[in-house]
Amino acid sequence: MKTGSRTSIHRVLAVLVVVCASLIAGPVGVLGDQAGQLLEEPCSVDPLSLAPEPADLQPGVWEFIAGNYLSHESEYPDPNEPVEVLRLYLDGRERLRSGDTDAAVDLFTKAVAGFSDSRHAHAGLGWALWQRHQESLARDDLTLSVEQFLHADQLGMKYGRVHYSGPISRGLGLLRNVAGLDKYFSEAKHYEQSLYLVTLDYARGLALAGEAEAEEWFRKAVDIEPARLADAVAYLAEWLLDSGRPNDVVPLVQDGIQVPYVQFLKGVALEYLGRGAEAEIAYEQFRTFSEDFPAPARYRIEGSPYQRGIYFEGDILPRYSMAEAIAKLSRVISGEARGESTGQQRAVGWTVRTRVFLAYYVSTQCGGYGNPNGAWGALGSDQPLADRYYAICTAASQFAEYDATPSTDARASEVYYGSVPDPVTQACISGSVTGTWCDGSCSSSAFYGAFSQGPAWLHAGCPDYHPSSTCSQYRTYKPCGGSGNCFYRLR
Repeated sequence: MKTGSRTSIHRVLAVLVVVCASLIAGPVGVLGDQAGQLLEEPCSVDPLSLAPEPADLQPGVWEFIAGNYLSHESEYPDPNEPVEVLRLYLDGRERLRSGDTDAAVDLFTKAVAGFSDSRHAHAGLGWALWQRHQESLARDDLTLSVEQFLHADQLGMKYGRVHYSGPISRGLGLLRNVAGLDKYFSEAKHYEQSLYLVTLDYARGLALAGEAEAEEWFRKAVDIEPARLADAVAYLAEWLLDSGRPNDVVPLVQDGIQVPYVQFLKGVALEYLGRGAEAEIAYEQFRTFSEDFPAPARYRIEGSPYQRGIYFEGDILPRYSMAEAIAKLSRVISGEARGESTGQQRAVGWTVRTRVFLAYYVSTQCGGYGNPNGAWGALGSDQPLADRYYAICTAASQFAEYDATPSTDARASEVYYGSVPDPVTQACISGSVTGTWCDGSCSSSAFYGAFSQGPAWLHAGCPDYHPSSTCSQYRTYKPCGGSGNCFYRLR
């Protein structure tokens, strides 16, 4: 089918979805727990019946991935992967999530034997062995895990993309296999789309291996870091502090960086340098944030009058359940949009928030309130808010997860507390937008509420469709950079 034909179908689909949305929700607006009425029958529009199956996927894959995270940019299948292996992948990842590690290792071992050219099969075994290593600390499991990720990335590179630089670099660093790190980076650095993350992960691997060269690569990652992210800055600042060089941290951390942990690191450096009043100002940006994301214990300065009120690892947090939910949201944002723009990361968070508050617009059979086995796993409005977020974040096969970063921690906190605008609806739950809707803030915060047509919130009944079909059409411009305000695979 010609590109123009596909675009036309997507436009028709967008219109149908918006019409369906208007029938269900009425005009765009802020909705909270008291708004709306449970929809028992999903809208009859079936976008999949209108959208053509992509030519770059195996038969049946387009339909299979419609309602799970394999339709997202971060986990999109390769052209050679059939439905069978993708089904095994989702099953195995859910077993890992439930703690059934040995069963997952067995499942993925069989998947690799049956589908030796599948990236997801090898990656799944890599994740399973990685989890078993974390439980047992067996070096062999770590070595085998890295081997599987390397094999998976070799398969992925054939289709023009690097996927697993994080676990590969971390694993090789822990193994102190610098030669392996160098060899991997020499290949992965040629993929421009992934260059920032590959460079940052290479630096982190070198740091784990104790290589002084890590600083050079951290600085290169800082130079190419996307605007308003600060993960490379944070990891370089940690490296410098741990190397006894607080003087070099202060000029590195700019005052305008909107990642509280980075400002905390600057405060530590300033206090070491005897500049307590300035340290107090930097710490203030992190003090409340630490109630959800405590600082590493190694940066506690005993007897410091300036660190009062800051929580550190090992401290009893004042709102443990809430902190746990926000941390889980950060892992989801990292899994879906690590290294992406602030707007994209917020869109992931806002998608979770929208499901938390507006699940009653989806029928119970599809995951709305009253059906914990539904696709979204939504809890009712009578449940604690932290539990409701956690349930959406952990619903089976709905979102990818990865290790949180300082930037994703900041984005998760902003969305949870409602202090930033939704990058799709381009509005705040409470107050007005200061700055842009991608990386700006709201004049006041709001715990509750979401927008009826927020990020990836496409009313079409059960979530058995591809939001990507209309995601690129929903806004005619892309205000947030990258793939705009959408973390789904755009076609």
